[in-house]
Amino acid sequence: MFAAAQPIEAPERSVSQAEAGPLVRTTVLLARVWELRDAQMVAILGGMQPESWRRWRAGRVEIVDRERLRRMALLRDIHVATRTEAARLGAADWIRARQPRLGRRSPLEMMASGRIADLIRLRDAYAPLAA
Repeated sequence: MFAAAQPIEAPERSVSQAEAGPLVRTTVLLARVWELRDAQMVAILGGMQPESWRRWRAGRVEIVDRERLRRMALLRDIHVATRTEAARLGAADWIRARQPRLGRRSPLEMMASGRIADLIRLRDAYAPLAA
């Protein structure tokens, strides 16, 4: 008898500097727009090394792992989904304001939890508004 076929999983390809650069630059800009401190961004990005974040801010992009890339893509999506809502107060104030849609939590509280599931929840809570 033949053994059951096993799915072949391709090894995860690392993300090059050229591929990650635009998303890193977008993330750095969002940190400025939202007026976030380095420690807040380090937590939001999943507890990355503070030195790595400082290099990103200085424009020196390095190889980025897939989870960090996903977090940055979620931050971009959150920004797009919340632009209209944030425009009323200003992005930096809105991100800190308690939101009824989030159970009276602020978007910053959710993002700073360090849990990728909270980034997804935040994006999904406002995604219908962006459509």
